[in-house]
This record gives sequence, C-alpha cells and structure tokens, in this order.
Amino acid sequence: MRRAPAALGTRTPDGPSEPLPPQATTTIGSIVSLLGEDEPGSIELLEGSPDTRVKEVRLVEKLDQIEHIRAQTLIVLDHGLSTQMDGYLLDVAVRRALGRQAAAMAVIVDAGLRISTTARALARKSGLGLLRLSSARDVNTVLHGLALQLADELHLTIGRARRACDAISQAVGQEPSALAGLVSSLIGWQVGVGPAPQDPGSLSVPVVFSEPRGPHFVSAVPNGADAGTLLDLVLSRMSLQMTARAAVERTRMLSASEVLRQFITGDASAREELATLALRLGIPVDEWHVVIRFEFVTGRGHEDQLPYEGRERLARVALAAARALGGTWHVAQEPGAVMLVLSTPTCGPAEVGTHLQRKATAILDALRRPVPEFRAHIGIGSPRLGSTGLAGSATEAHLAATHARSTRRVNVPVSFDAVGIRTTVVEWYGSPTVQKSIDALFAPVDKLPRSRRAGTIEILGTYLDSGGSIARTAEVMHLHRNAVRARLKRAVALLDVDLDDPDQRLFVHLACRSRSIMTPK
Repeated sequence: MRRAPAALGTRTPDGPSEPLPPQATTTIGSIVSLLGEDEPGSIELLEGSPDTRVKEVRLVEKLDQIEHIRAQTLIVLDHGLSTQMDGYLLDVAVRRALGRQAAAMAVIVDAGLRISTTARALARKSGLGLLRLSSARDVNTVLHGLALQLADELHLTIGRARRACDAISQAVGQEPSALAGLVSSLIGWQVGVGPAPQDPGSLSVPVVFSEPRGPHFVSAVPNGADAGTLLDLVLSRMSLQMTARAAVERTRMLSASEVLRQFITGDASAREELATLALRLGIPVDEWHVVIRFEFVTGRGHEDQLPYEGRERLARVALAAARALGGTWHVAQEPGAVMLVLSTPTCGPAEVGTHLQRKATAILDALRRPVPEFRAHIGIGSPRLGSTGLAGSATEAHLAATHARSTRRVNVPVSFDAVGIRTTVVEWYGSPTVQKSIDALFAPVDKLPRSRRAGTIEILGTYLDSGGSIARTAEVMHLHRNAVRARLKRAVALLDVDLDDPDQRLFVHLACRSRSIMTPK
C-alpha cells in the first residue's frame, strides 16, 4: 500500500487531473448513522436537518453550562438533566442553545415519552437539531465514539467496512470509477481513481495489482490507526475485485482474439466451423466488418515483432480505446501486428472514409500515451459483409499497411480505397488456398540467396507486365536484351513453368503481382 500526498486528483478521459471532492464531514445525519449502526433505534432525529455540520460535542450536566459552549456544538444532556426536562425546562434549554448557535441538542429519553411540543417547534423553526437518545445507551461510550469521529471526520467503522467489502464482492463488471463512488458512499470517506501519488499523505493501491504503473485507487490518510487500517483493507479489497475482473476480461479477450485470428486466416470451411464459437464469444460474424491493422515498427526490418506481453498490453489498450469510440469492437493479434475489427449491423457513413481515419488516429493516440515511442504502419480495410467480408477487409487492411510501409508512412492511417489496388485481385490473393499455391510456386525462389530472390520475381513480373516483350522489359529494367533473356530463362527453369501455357502464364503473372504488392520496397 503506497502513501502519498493528500492533494489527490481523478484522471479524466482527456488526461488532466481534477481535484477530488472534499472529504466527508461530521453532520447530524452521520452521527445518527454512526450511533444507529451498533444499536438500531437507539437514536432518533426529531427535528432539524441531517446535513447540519457538527464541530464539537459537549456533555452538559447543568443548564448554565450551555452558556459556555461554542457554535456548531452538539449538546448532550446527561441522564440526570434529561430526566428533569419537562416541557418548560426543555424550552429554556433549546432557547439557550439557539443563543449559542449550537448545531443540535440530544436528550436521553426512551421512545414514546412526550417531548415538549414548544421545544420541537422552536427547533423546527430555527433549524436546531433535536435528537433523542435511548436511556439504555452508555453516555461515555457515545461521547467517546463521537470524539473519535470529530477528531478525524471519518465515518468509517468495522460495520461500514464490512458492508463496503460485501458490496465490492457484488459489484461484478463495474468500472473502477463507479466502484470508487460506491465505496465512498458506503464508508463516508472519499476514494478516487488517478495516477499513483509519490509522497506520504495518502493511501494508494493499483486498480489492478499486476499493473503498478496503471491507475490507482487513492484516498487521503485518515487520522487514527484503526481508521487507516480499515481503509487499507477496503482499498485492497477493491483492487482484488478489479484484478479478478481484469483476469476474466483478459481470458475473454485472448479467446476472442485467437478465434478471430483463425477466422481471418482460415479458409471457407474453417470459418464455417468457427462461426458458432465466434458468435458465442460475442463476435457478430454475419454483420458488416471493417478491419484496422497496426503493424509494429521497431527498427528491426519489415518483420518487426514485439514480445508477447508487450503485444498483449498494446492490444488491451487499443481495444479499450476503440470501444470508447462506440460500437462493437474486437481485437486479434499477430507476432508483428494488432488488428481491430469494427462490426455494425448496417454500413453507414461512420464506417467509411474519413470517419475511419479519425477512429484509427484516436486509437493511435491512445497507444502512444503509455508508449510515446510507439510507431506503426496502419492499414484500414473497406466495409465488408459477413464472414467472407471479414476476411476480405482484413486482407485489404494488410495490403494498405504494406503500402504504408513501402512508402514509409509511419503513424499515418492508410485506407485501402486510397491505395488503388483492384478489389478482385485482392480477393483472389486473400484466399488461403491461393496463398498456399503462390508459396508453393515460389518455394525454389525462397531458397535462393536474399540478393537474388527479388530479382528473380522482378524479371518475371516485368516481362509479363510488358506483354511478353523482351525489348520493353530491357528498357524498364535498364538491362541489355541478352541479359533479360538469360535471367528470364533461369527464372522459368527454376520455377519449372511453361509461359506458353495461358493458364500457367496467368497464374505466374498474378503471383508475381501479388508478391510484389506484399513485399515492402
């Protein structure tokens, strides 16, 4: 448990802190609540407002002592004086208390005994609190409890702490700020959510124990060891509840992420098998989908990857930021990327164009708050319907991110529509079966030294793009025609294809085009 300064703040969505509300103060209502917890019915507010502030408590044995009390004092008439309070004497006592600007007067009488009507009317008209205490209450115990309360202004008792802990256990699914508000109302002491304070003066515990750098439950340190210990226990119970909730949400997110990843990368038959599981996890596969892809830039080349823990943390931040924008979002992870999927029943203007650009930028800003050095190539797919559309939008987002990488556009969302790639070609390449066929075709090329791989595919692709013209290929590649013929011959022999066969020629052409699109320059 960390202790930090009493000047606390609550973290707002926009980032800056706002002061916490003032700590709870002792009022007539809090006194009634405090004394009534141990012995219900032993105290009753007959007249006056429960919100009246009380700064001091005094036991009075003679009426003359009222002349010496200070303003905002709770006057407690002892047993002997209370038994003498017939109608006339109680009226006198009320008038003297009003003259001293007292907050309230407590008379020790049993329920059902007559209280002066005139005294009650005076109290009602003036706002003076008039309390009835049961004669069974021990006055010394009452005064001791009120003195402790006034000393630190903390309405925190074992009973309240227990009820707060019970309520925390029942508060499944509540956000940290809502839980803090609930606990504050139950213990009478302000608990907030904000960054971890550094200096002594307040109590602080991480909202989630495993994330000490994240937000904390914070509260000012009350006076009194007992009150401080009780508050420690309550804050720890809050943290345990939120830690358990985070574990459940993490498991759900990882399950949905893995299913979504398999759904996107699998073939049609695999998607059919996963559809039921996806729906059970809350992924509406039959709706419209848009995929936003963040490919990490770590300075280690085009296959940048992050450790699992770092990638998962970024996925949680991205998902929380996306859901804050509204709509149904899910996240999927790859070693080098995080994909966010927005699902909607219909395809409206908020799911296309600049609206998606703004969403991607807002998510990027959220990722950069905890990790200012975060860099990514960002691709946005177009809205697609159904399970096939989900896979298609993911492929489009991948291609758009690859385009952003090849053009060195870091932290700039790139929409697939702006890339200018024909949809039919993308859908063709998006098929897992086609991708496997392309990988099989270029398997011999992938075994070549790195310096020769790109050149082999480039000579084939340029030749086919040039309509089979050696002269045009030589001009584009700035090579002699004989060099083009020699390289082309080696490439055809390596792949073992017949370019005179129209089907093979078309497949090789599309494969070269797809490989060039997906390979950063």
